[in-house]
Amino acid sequence: MNAVTRQARNSSLKKQVLIVGGGLAGLATAESLARNYPERFDITILEAKRSTGGRAGSFQDSKTGGTIDYCQHVAMGCCTSFLGLLERQGLDGQLHRYTRLKFFHPEHAVSTFSPYRWLPAPFHLMPALSNLRYLNRSQRRQIQRALFRLFRTGSDDLTDLLAEPWLEEHGQDQATIKDFWSVIVVSALGESIDRVSLAAVRKVFIDGFAAAHGASDVLVPKLPLADLIGGQLTAAIEQLGVEVKTGRMVRQVSSEKSVVMADGQTLTADHVVIAVPWHCVNDLVPSDAVDNLEGLAAAPASPISGLHLWFDQQITDLPHAVLVGTVAQWVFRQPWEQEQAASGFYYQVVISASQSARCLPRQELIDVVLRELRHAFPAARGARLVQSKVVTDPKSVFSITPQFEEIRPTSSTGLPWLHLAGDWIATGWPATMESAVISGRMAAASVLQSDFGGNLDVEAGLPRGWLARYLIKP
Repeated sequence: MNAVTRQARNSSLKKQVLIVGGGLAGLATAESLARNYPERFDITILEAKRSTGGRAGSFQDSKTGGTIDYCQHVAMGCCTSFLGLLERQGLDGQLHRYTRLKFFHPEHAVSTFSPYRWLPAPFHLMPALSNLRYLNRSQRRQIQRALFRLFRTGSDDLTDLLAEPWLEEHGQDQATIKDFWSVIVVSALGESIDRVSLAAVRKVFIDGFAAAHGASDVLVPKLPLADLIGGQLTAAIEQLGVEVKTGRMVRQVSSEKSVVMADGQTLTADHVVIAVPWHCVNDLVPSDAVDNLEGLAAAPASPISGLHLWFDQQITDLPHAVLVGTVAQWVFRQPWEQEQAASGFYYQVVISASQSARCLPRQELIDVVLRELRHAFPAARGARLVQSKVVTDPKSVFSITPQFEEIRPTSSTGLPWLHLAGDWIATGWPATMESAVISGRMAAASVLQSDFGGNLDVEAGLPRGWLARYLIKP
């Protein structure tokens, strides 16, 4: 048997896997299968858009000519699955890592949040909390008591509870909820604190801050997401033997293990992975495949707005800042090097759970944010706004209510050949890049389990020290 014949025979023995959706969840599914079982599967990604990356994408601004992310994406040190995915492709060097945050309150001096490396977790947070100057001693004591209660309460006991009533019940006054809990929760979960699941809030504060050193580090891409995710990450996964087809819209997945394309073509496969947003699944999969499809499709979304601002001079040299008590929530300075003379100095303001901001006329919203920036950063008072653009995704993330937590499905479905991936499946994480990557790993594990009884483990997360293991319940 010659080499060509042997290669063709081996290829014909491989199982065919079609992945519908080329966002992070689909890419992570493909990478997990291709890296661990290259001899067993032929993998194809079908992406409707012209590039991969999904919501982690960019656009070309027509006036400045620059490549701009739709909305600034960041990871945290606790996002071990996402960081591991990049590291395996040699892309971990494409992220800036920051160990401290600057908080700007309109009525107080700037605060620096920086966990102490020489104290064991979770006590390493206590001095950092003390450095938040806009919180008084009473508020800090309130926060410490509530955090300890979250440490000692397991996630399973919180799934059906709303965050705000629980915080009120445990001694948090409205000022503390507004200036501390909401600041973290809205940014991390993309939803207001009166709507979010308490279990999700616990996940943020335990895994994102308290459980381990380095968990709260902020990691910002050094280049546009279109280059990092849609370009370099996708190319690295293609090098593993995955075929990526863009501009290929799927109309329906039928019960006969086939995918019907928008152009009428039908593709067959041994396994199909649906890696699309939660609100699109109902239109694609057979009605008997997933429980409560209608509930998923009707689940509320929460918008996130990005204000893209170009000034004629630098308004701050900080890479990013957190704004407290204002419409603007985060400010990011352009994290990659680019010629500034023609387009101006670029900053992005991010507003999560932006329902109220969306109600404002565009120019009024910009004017409000400009006043807030000029109050926070003295250099902004002499800067002229050269160009602006407001980009809002009305379905940026799912609203992580207790009701949605209850209906989040697993990767496996009622059809052994059909699998789900996406930040919305039951990963235990909110709508983040980390959740998307974990879901891809879970979908790959579902394929393996169905195919031959195999399995793939999800990243264990940052290791906890002895004190964190003792104080914090699983």
